[in-house]
Amino acid sequence: MKKNIEKEFLDVLIKKGALRVAPNLNELFIFKSGRKSPNFINIGALTDGESLSKLKTTLGHFIGSLLKEKKIEDFDFIFGPAYKGINLAVLACEGLNELYGINKRYLYDRKEEKNYADKTMDQVIVGAGYFKPGQKVLLIDDVITTGGTKVEALEKLNVLKNHKVVGMILIVDRQEKMGDAVKVEDKSAVESIEETFGLKIFPLLNMKTIFDSVKNDLNKEIKQNWIDYYNRYGAIKLQ
Repeated sequence: MKKNIEKEFLDVLIKKGALRVAPNLNELFIFKSGRKSPNFINIGALTDGESLSKLKTTLGHFIGSLLKEKKIEDFDFIFGPAYKGINLAVLACEGLNELYGINKRYLYDRKEEKNYADKTMDQVIVGAGYFKPGQKVLLIDDVITTGGTKVEALEKLNVLKNHKVVGMILIVDRQEKMGDAVKVEDKSAVESIEETFGLKIFPLLNMKTIFDSVKNDLNKEIKQNWIDYYNRYGAIKLQ
């Protein structure tokens, strides 16, 4: 089932332009880390009804299968970090309810604290007013590269006090080692977060799967640059 989910969703990423590939070496994508990549995953490109419907169904099936196979504990909330994680959390809740009758609430964080009106409900985490001590949270986000924003999200959840994060869902694991353009650490972002926080990360797609699917359609210099990039920064090798 996971292979079918991967294939169908990868087709959506390509069809809708969420998988961006540099046309040449002069137009590489520059990340916050300073790394220059021949590709970029932009889940923000999935804004039309067809894409959102597919994303909802994909997330519903993916999370539903993880629950059925007991790869994650049952949970009470899905937390989507601002900004791109918010709609993912919403769509995941809808997908689980429509496909399996599983009813979950979603949470998301504010970039700035709310200091007016009903602060108990959503001063830092929107929806936190429904949270009860000891409840469990599933985190969801779009892409992981070096992992910094995911660590921030996990730390922000500490405002909930007594809670447990049962796992993290990702749309794409870029399978890169932590660090920046110059410094490359030994561990990947996924490995570091799993070890540091003691939780399991479940990506819908990873970069090796994406590369293997599109490599025959790449021009020679971009294909080689993609391989070279992962020789330098990757937690995996491509060929």
